[in-house]
Amino acid sequence: MEFKIIAPGGNEIEIVPELPVQLKKETLPFTETIIGKAEFGKMVFRNYKGDGFCIWYSNYLIKHDTEIKGRADMMVLELHIQFQNQFVIDWDQVGKNDLRPFQFNLTYTPFVNNWAKFMAGRDCHTFDIHFTKEYLQQLAPSFPLLSKFLDQVEKGQPGNLSEIDHFLSPDMIILVNQLLSCSFKKDVAKFYIEAKVMELLILAMDHISGNHILAPIKLSAYDIERLYEAKKILLSDFENKISLLQLARKVGINDFKLKKGFKHLFGSTVFDFQQSAKMEIAMRELKETNKPVEEIAYSIGYDFVSNFNVAFKKHFGFSPGYLRRK
Repeated sequence: MEFKIIAPGGNEIEIVPELPVQLKKETLPFTETIIGKAEFGKMVFRNYKGDGFCIWYSNYLIKHDTEIKGRADMMVLELHIQFQNQFVIDWDQVGKNDLRPFQFNLTYTPFVNNWAKFMAGRDCHTFDIHFTKEYLQQLAPSFPLLSKFLDQVEKGQPGNLSEIDHFLSPDMIILVNQLLSCSFKKDVAKFYIEAKVMELLILAMDHISGNHILAPIKLSAYDIERLYEAKKILLSDFENKISLLQLARKVGINDFKLKKGFKHLFGSTVFDFQQSAKMEIAMRELKETNKPVEEIAYSIGYDFVSNFNVAFKKHFGFSPGYLRRK
């Protein structure tokens, strides 16, 4: 099936062979890579084809505000993960999707007709897995919500698995990075990637199903605003340690609501969220810069590089030194 990307005003998108420098250290192995260049910036699409699924790792390096249309006469069952920054995408028959960084959902549409709106100066990265119905049906008996969703798919009814978008858990972030950093040879990589994709899907279904059966937490518009402010503070200052009580006082809610509300809204504890964010920044710095490991460790709040090395390996399964040697 042909997939068409239409630039604003019908401007030409040139297919170029050279991968942008900032993306050369990011590897999804054994993929077909398509690089598009236009007046508004560059787009890089990497596609890995598995048994019953395919992975699309997409990078949008945008210089000017723009809207891009996508069309294809094909069914899409997509686990969409917004990995860095955000943009608005409007799916015909499904509606607008405005996932924040590290949010995900599972979407079905019988055909592709959408537009995406990007803001200038934002590099957006998405990690999507397209599944066949048969692949997802393996898990349907264990997840009633997925079973109900697949019944709607069978009837050709477009929509999302969950009414709300969910935040990746720290374990899910680790899995995505493990897939992007896979260094096995092709025959072994096939089994490794298949195992990681199934694990990621199980965690996603468990996360969504768990959030659906949890007792609802009453959060006012003010509470939600304060929780997003807490998230902003956690992401803006890694060098100075802050306790849960200090953070609660800073944003103007009690520590109980901060703890429970943060977990409900973002799918992670305050500590795990900040730790994952630190590790993501460290990963990006190690890949995209030549900064010494000691400097990176200090910038995210580690006084001793040995402690940083231990935390990094625990988070990703490999050391900073191993990543730099690749």
